[in-house]
This record gives sequence, structure tokens and C-alpha cells, in this order.
Amino acid sequence: MRKFTFIVVCIFGFALNGLADTNPLIEKAKRTGECKECDFSKANLSGVDLKDANIDGSDLSGADLRGIKLADCGQCDFTGANLSGSDLENASLDEAIFNNADMTQAKCKDAYIHHSEFKGANLTNADMGRVDVTKGDFIGANLTKASFVGAKLKHAVLKNAILKDADFSSADLSNVDLTSANLEGAKFKGAVMGRAELEDARLSGTDFSGADFEDNLSFSNRSQYVSDYKIYCRDLLKRGAIIDSATKCIK
Repeated sequence: MRKFTFIVVCIFGFALNGLADTNPLIEKAKRTGECKECDFSKANLSGVDLKDANIDGSDLSGADLRGIKLADCGQCDFTGANLSGSDLENASLDEAIFNNADMTQAKCKDAYIHHSEFKGANLTNADMGRVDVTKGDFIGANLTKASFVGAKLKHAVLKNAILKDADFSSADLSNVDLTSANLEGAKFKGAVMGRAELEDARLSGTDFSGADFEDNLSFSNRSQYVSDYKIYCRDLLKRGAIIDSATKCIK
């Protein structure tokens, strides 16, 4: 009986993969190298390799994209999609929408995801190393144990986001908004955090060793650009954060 059940499960799994491969839009993308503004909503694209196709502007909302490989999908809609374990390394995904998407363990190293939305998305254990998510919107997103080492997050909004045990070492978080975010156990070693907003953020065990909170704007009159919310070393320590002699905060 167990052997029969195993065979049925395997056959069913192969059938699902077959459905992805026979999708006419996927065939078009693979054959012509593009399928712009195509409707893949709620489709099964699990494990599909579209690294050589341009599908800019396509609708992938609610789709099963587990393990998918993508390269060009600017302005695509991934709302509610399952992107767990997906390969988005070096991909161009600017102005895309990932709201409420499952991106657990997604591989996004060196991807260009400028001005995209990740509201309520789950990026647990995602690899976002050196990714460019300038002006990204992560309100309410879960970034637990995600890696943003060397990433660009200038002007990103992470209000009420969960960043527990995430790694932002050497990242550029200039003008980032971390209001009411949970940063417990997160690492910001050597990160650039000029004009960062940390009001009501939870900082227990947050490592800011070598972090730079100075206003790094290259204007002649720096005083007029100083943030209203100043970062004091004593305040960081009082809130449970970790700093060292290389941390640039107000003494």
C-alpha cells in the first residue's frame, strides 16, 4: 500500500510539472525570448527556467513560482505569488510588486529591484546580498534571518517590518525608515545609516558595530540637511543595541 501511494504521489508531481511546461505563454517566452505583459496569474510555473526571456510587465499574481528562474521582469505583479526558493540572481525587477508574496529562501543576489513593493511579503532566509532595492517598500514585511549584506536600500521604508537576526552588514541604508520595526538580533556592521529613522524600533541585541549614522550628504551647507531624528550613542545602548568605538553616532 505504501509503495502504491508513493508511485501515485510521484506521478501526480510529474503531472504538475508537465502543466507548467505546456503553458502556451511559457512556450512563447522560451521560443521567442519574450512575453511582455502576459497573464500568468495563478498559473503553475514551478521550476520553470525563464532566464533567457523578457517578461516585463507580466501579471504573475497568485502564481506558483517555486524554484522559478527569472532575469527580466520589470513592473511585474507578483502579488500573493509563491516565490519560495526562486532564482532571481542578477535579475532586473525594477518597480515590481511583491506584496504578500512568499519569498522564503529566494536567491536574489545582485538583482536590480529598484522602487519595488514588498508590503507584507515573507522574505525569511532570503539571500538579498548586494541587491539594489533603493526606495523599496517593505512595510509589515518579514525579513527574519534574511541576508542584505552589501545591499542598497537608500530611502527604503521598513515600518513595522520584522528584521530579527537579519544581516545588513556593509549595506547602504541612508534615509531608511525603520519606524516601529523589530531589529532584535539583526546585524548592521559597517552599514551606512545617515539620516536613518529608528523611532520606536526594537533594538535588543542589534549590532551597529562600525555603523555610520552621520549625515553623509555632499552639500556645502550640511546643517540644513541634518535629520530631525538624531541618533545618540547613549540612546542606542539604553535600548539594548551593540555599538563599538567605530560606530559613528552622537556622543
